[in-house]
Amino acid sequence: MQQHRALILRGNRFLGSALVDKGLISQPDLEAANDKFMSSIQEADLKNSSILTSLLYDLKVLDEDKLLAYTVENKGCGLIDLNHIDLKSLTPLNGVDSELCWATSTLPFDKVEGTHLVVSCYTLSAPVVKYWEDVLDGNVIWYVSSVSSISRGLERLDEIHEAEAEAEEEEE
Repeated sequence: MQQHRALILRGNRFLGSALVDKGLISQPDLEAANDKFMSSIQEADLKNSSILTSLLYDLKVLDEDKLLAYTVENKGCGLIDLNHIDLKSLTPLNGVDSELCWATSTLPFDKVEGTHLVVSCYTLSAPVVKYWEDVLDGNVIWYVSSVSSISRGLERLDEIHEAEAEAEEEEE
């Protein structure tokens, strides 16, 4: 849990700094979002601890379309909508924690010939990118999506994992 918390803190700090550096938000906006983020982290609500959601939904100071466009144009990421993807369980992926998927708005959604396809709202955060590339231990192709698309995808994934757990209980 402590390792998760450190990644979440560092990943959000890097994302916030990158958003300021790229001119997508102002420093005072980042400071206000940081206050909200730190409150959620102290409540141990890792699933909902995101500076990005504070900037988008609470403070309404980040234009998500501009963020997506910047990421596609400057980071070489593809743009994807998870509503059109048939998601599979993360259980076969050793070391992948759904809580960290939520906390980093990141989801490995497919694997093709040893290459992982990963969608994230945190591609501007070097610690988050490095964490996922280390955990997945292989080639990664990065995609970006809206926060709502990733949230819906993660909700669907939680449902898949719940169904797996229920099936296991029935087998016992």
